Amino acid sequence: MNYITVGVVARPQGIKGEVKISPLTDDNARFHSLRRVHIDGKDYDVVGCKVNPAGVFLSLSGIADRNSAELLRGKRVLIDRLDAVPLDNDRYFIVDIIGCELKDGDKVFGHVVDVLQYGAADIYVASTADGRRLMFPALKDVILSVDIDSKVIAICLSRLNEVAVYED
Repeated sequence: MNYITVGVVARPQGIKGEVKISPLTDDNARFHSLRRVHIDGKDYDVVGCKVNPAGVFLSLSGIADRNSAELLRGKRVLIDRLDAVPLDNDRYFIVDIIGCELKDGDKVFGHVVDVLQYGAADIYVASTADGRRLMFPALKDVILSVDIDSKVIAICLSRLNEVAVYED
């Protein structure tokens, strides 16, 4: 199966096996439509979901007490890609961005190795063709186009060099 990570189990909630999820998605309401999740190599039916300002809470089949829920702490919550919410134009799953080549015209500059989410713009972490690492914000004037099928991100190299931070 082809999975997408939508969160991480933060901790047990209460004594009946409910778990609090640290979401890795833009829309916490998307958890209401989940019917099945994959955690630590096992599939679980979602038998209950609460989304409120305090967080996202799931009740899972086979997890009936706090001890069972504790065993899931820190584990990634995955869903089948077929169950993923449709994305708007110019929006991509992080898993699809990682591994993309960064190209300026026909020249390969490097490839994306990670995406960090800290604020107004995602931060792409890249490894250059000469082995250097850098970070840059995912800005429209830096990223000209994204082709997920070809795993290619067209960049404006001059603008990237203005905003990128290279690791020494």
